[in-house]
Amino acid sequence: MLERLIPKQRTTSTRLGGILILVGETMFLFSILNFVMITRLQYYSSGDSFARTIFPEYYFFLSAMFIVAFIGMWLAYVYIFPSKQKFSQEQAVKDDRSPMYNRLVQMHDEMREMQSMVKELQEKVDTLSKDGQK
Repeated sequence: MLERLIPKQRTTSTRLGGILILVGETMFLFSILNFVMITRLQYYSSGDSFARTIFPEYYFFLSAMFIVAFIGMWLAYVYIFPSKQKFSQEQAVKDDRSPMYNRLVQMHDEMREMQSMVKELQEKVDTLSKDGQK
């Protein structure tokens, strides 16, 4: 029943996916432009002169905002990204959610089994070679 409700995926070209990835990857450039425009609005706001009181020049204010942004990026890089990555990987392998992980575990078990078989065969060959030398 559920299979009927979920539409089948189509085989298409990579153009649409490529465009979406490019747009997603370049959005941060627009965010930087928005950031600069918003800082100008905040700095030159007639109702709030707090920023002009602390920073007599707009470029000092902009530099301070960039420093705050870089501190945030540093904190995200050092603390948040590793935590998110570990969490997502733990969630992916929990309760047989990842077919790829399950297949990897199966292949690992098969490889161990093959290694033990090779070891047994090696021992038999060694025994036979010792018996043949006598």
